[in-house]
Amino acid sequence: MDKEKAISSHYRKKRILRSILAVVIILAGIYFIPKYLYFLSHVSTNDAHIKGTIVPVSAEVKGKVIKVFVNDNQFIKTGEPLLKIYSDDYLYLFKEKERNLSTMIAQRDAIEASIEEKKKALARAQAVLKATMAEKMLASKELKRTKRLLKENVVSQSKYDHIESQWMVAQANRDASQAAVAEAKAAIQPLNDSSKAQNFRIKEAEASLGLAKINLRRTLVVAPISGRIAMKNVERGKYVQPGQPLLAIVDTRDVWVVANFKETQINNMRSGQPVDIKVDAYPGVILKGHVGSFQPGTGSVFSLLPPENATGNFIKVVQRIPVKIIIDSESNLSYTLWPGLSVTTYVDTAVRKGIKLKDIKPDERNRGK
Repeated sequence: MDKEKAISSHYRKKRILRSILAVVIILAGIYFIPKYLYFLSHVSTNDAHIKGTIVPVSAEVKGKVIKVFVNDNQFIKTGEPLLKIYSDDYLYLFKEKERNLSTMIAQRDAIEASIEEKKKALARAQAVLKATMAEKMLASKELKRTKRLLKENVVSQSKYDHIESQWMVAQANRDASQAAVAEAKAAIQPLNDSSKAQNFRIKEAEASLGLAKINLRRTLVVAPISGRIAMKNVERGKYVQPGQPLLAIVDTRDVWVVANFKETQINNMRSGQPVDIKVDAYPGVILKGHVGSFQPGTGSVFSLLPPENATGNFIKVVQRIPVKIIIDSESNLSYTLWPGLSVTTYVDTAVRKGIKLKDIKPDERNRGK
């Protein structure tokens, strides 16, 4: 009896173990099969990180910083002041340029007034010329008539001499009037030239004044975009030069992912395919996105010293293609995506979206050129 009980107990334990093993296998299948199918339809890389809009702010004019309005990591809105540079020198230069422009405008007005006076003098000279020409014409007719009467002994020689002298006076007056008109015209031309030259100098002065105004405005450095202050390297009393980096503004709302996939992974990748994004800083959080675009070249091509394989022994190295991934998940204040954070991306290559370069026929490629 004891032997039978032992055998029965042994078989019962084996059945229990088999049942437990079957349950474990089923549970393992339920857990691992979806993951296996997931990895079959997805390509992934952990060589990926968050990128964002980072705008470096530099000084555009030189001078001493007299006030700084922001602190490290502070949020700032577009147009709000960042720092103030000593502006009295630029203000003085602006006022000097303004006075110079006013003086040039006054000089131009004086030249134009002189032109108007010369034009009036020309008009008077032309009127006198018309009068003297009329007098000369009348004197010529009288001289001809008197000369004819002299031949007929109707008038005396003295009368003829008197008429002839009047004709000569009228001719002299006409010549003098013509000279006056020519002189008046000649006096206008230099003034016109001076006016044109003065207008050119005024335009130069206006440009110089505009630049002085811009430089004066540049003494107040404002935020070009909204975001948070980073890499702050300026304090009150510091002397800055044009182009000197002072700080940077990070727009945390405009972020995306750059994932560096191996060249052997991009065969079935296309723009528009959905992407799962895991951020190392937030375990358990999965963001949704999609493939945006592919960089037209490997990362090594755009490096500071690109490789030149034709100069020595060649060792084949798998290259990586930077892929821009657009984040579709709405921003959550609990999960701030800072530029530079490491992420892991999973691209669903089973979804056929977008188009690849190899799918475009040669004639269609040339058609777009």
